[in-house]
Amino acid sequence: MGDRLRQKAGTAPTGIRRELTVIAASRFLDATASAAATGLLADARLIPLELAEDLALAQVPHSGVVVVHVDPTVPASMRRVETLRSRNPELSVIVALEQTDLRLVRTLIRGGVVDAISLPFAEEELLQAVLAVAEQASDETRLAPLVAVVRPLGGGGATTLVTHLAAGFAAAGHSCCLIDLDLQLGRASEVMGMAPRRTITDLLEAGTAIDATLLDAVIQRHASGVGVISAPSDIFPIEAVNRDQLGRVLALVRGQYDFVFVDLPASLTNWSLSLLAQADEILLLTEQGLSSLRQAKRLLGLFEAVGIDDARVSVVVNRVQNKLFGAINVSDVEQALGKNILGVLRPEKNAIAVAQDQGLLLHETSGKSGYCADVAALVQKVCNRIGTSPS
Repeated sequence: MGDRLRQKAGTAPTGIRRELTVIAASRFLDATASAAATGLLADARLIPLELAEDLALAQVPHSGVVVVHVDPTVPASMRRVETLRSRNPELSVIVALEQTDLRLVRTLIRGGVVDAISLPFAEEELLQAVLAVAEQASDETRLAPLVAVVRPLGGGGATTLVTHLAAGFAAAGHSCCLIDLDLQLGRASEVMGMAPRRTITDLLEAGTAIDATLLDAVIQRHASGVGVISAPSDIFPIEAVNRDQLGRVLALVRGQYDFVFVDLPASLTNWSLSLLAQADEILLLTEQGLSSLRQAKRLLGLFEAVGIDDARVSVVVNRVQNKLFGAINVSDVEQALGKNILGVLRPEKNAIAVAQDQGLLLHETSGKSGYCADVAALVQKVCNRIGTSPS
């Protein structure tokens, strides 16, 4: 049986093999040494963590399968499951127990854990559990890449960017959905000339009744081909968003489109940080002014503190000014933020305002536009970072 399992391990999906994390006390990790020689566990990430130690947010993986050591008598170890599930609901969590407690296992599975195995690790049991997750994952719908746009300050042009970016991806032949999660000030549907009858509120308040039929009733189709889920027509309390329900919405949308874009409020909350932890690409839109850069630097610090992978955060500079003297240039922005700039957007404030007042995108009113050319270049760069062909 061991040989057959090892054969299956070698044919498991590459993503599962590369994204397996095992978190356990040091004395148990040695037991994975022989299993690590097989195809499945060759690339496993091993994190030694004693039971009394809390799991740091930076240790929470972005995706894949996590095998985590827990003990019901040690509260710190039990908090690990909640940390993993709350930071990234898409993770497949397997608990490892020294003493199997059927009642505890049932409770954990109801809470989202996919399986439980015994300690010390037995190679075949570990392989069976992880392969079961791999086989299930191979049958599930692929989730579309999630691209989030955040801004350090209000009025920074994030809505303009995300609407044009989504339209740029749609023009390249991708099916795209834009979700306006700026629940109090969202204007995506307005600037795209749409008058929604239903909004994100209908999805957030649907509970487990949410399905493809309701989603289709909420989404409006823009002339560019982008599906738009509008922000609420009335002000919605930001803190009232249920993180699990938002996860259901995102999973449903990501199962039906090639790319999903989200516009977030300037003020970040637990649910928006949880969303950013799941995003494949985060575009941080800043300007060259000191106040914008200072706040952008603070946002980058917050992302690091909550364990968001810095490699998935890109900086885009809006309304770039190329003055010779006395101005902060793009190189200064890179130095101030400690990150390379992914793209720049030329200022066309008046032309953009005229287009948005008519409910149009800029390319619909302006034959030649530096801003549109910059967005087109950004589409290519984002595709390259995600690992997807632009067309």
